[in-house]
Amino acid sequence: MLESLESLNRSLFLAINSSAHPPAVLYWFAWCSAEVLIYILAAGLALGWLRRSTGIRRTLVYAGLLAGTALLFNQLIGMIWYHPRPFEIGLGHTLASHKPETSFPSDHATVFFSVTLALLLRPESRAWGLVLVPISLLVAWSRIWLGLHYPLDMLGSLLVSGGVVAVLTRPFWLVSGWLNDKGERLLDRLFAYRSRSP
Repeated sequence: MLESLESLNRSLFLAINSSAHPPAVLYWFAWCSAEVLIYILAAGLALGWLRRSTGIRRTLVYAGLLAGTALLFNQLIGMIWYHPRPFEIGLGHTLASHKPETSFPSDHATVFFSVTLALLLRPESRAWGLVLVPISLLVAWSRIWLGLHYPLDMLGSLLVSGGVVAVLTRPFWLVSGWLNDKGERLLDRLFAYRSRSP
């Protein structure tokens, strides 16, 4: 069973993975999707918290908590079971540098899937979540296309994200309210201090 699943995983990888010499435009599009979008997402969450209302701020804190917890589960899975990346076994073409470490699940995809699911669950942020759906899929595709991950790594990321969101939504929503209150008080103090400065 495991052997057939691994064979399917590798076959799907080879079907998606880039050729040795892809068009430059496609390469840069995939590279930016795989390496840059994660920073844009983080910056968007931070800027959204700074510029939005209390309701949205709390939702962004909640999304961040879920994503961070899902990443912790990824680390635990990696400690229990090591799965080599495609380039470690000489499979396909690798077009981006990455240190050898377990491929399953994908941290990048886990962050995007967790944040997307969290935002979709809240009515005040559902539109943002819908925008992130195709972006999350793009990130997953790009990591495979560049030779850094397998398709089942992405499925694993979705399962981890979905499990964390399903189990921890209620407690994390409560915790996010407390953390957001603390953050807003700190922000108010900083602005009050700046307004008093000469």
